Amino acid sequence: MSMISRSKKDQMISKALARTHDPKTSWEAAEKVNTNRLESFVLDIVKAHGDNGCTHDELMDHYWKMSANFASHHPEWTPDDMHSVGSITPRYATLERKGLITRDGTTRKGKKGRSQLVMYYKK
Repeated sequence: MSMISRSKKDQMISKALARTHDPKTSWEAAEKVNTNRLESFVLDIVKAHGDNGCTHDELMDHYWKMSANFASHHPEWTPDDMHSVGSITPRYATLERKGLITRDGTTRKGKKGRSQLVMYYKK
């Protein structure tokens, strides 16, 4: 594993793994996250919701229910690959930038009664 020094972090503007002012531990943790696999998993969940799309809460419910099943079909996954909400939410913007999902402003109420954007798979 390569370590990123503080001075190198400040130079990494185009593809930042963490914010430049984050502590070294944040950068080290970010280096360990396999974003490609995680993006693929998040995209699969959004696709599974079909034309209804899904909110963050709906996606996370699906994520926790399906993560064990997904891991059984992807032997390269280990229990360490099961991620927290903090690893999942950044994938939404990345997938949207890649043109794979869209958020058109439609909202639904989440578990705590707050409005959440609905994400749709972009066919």
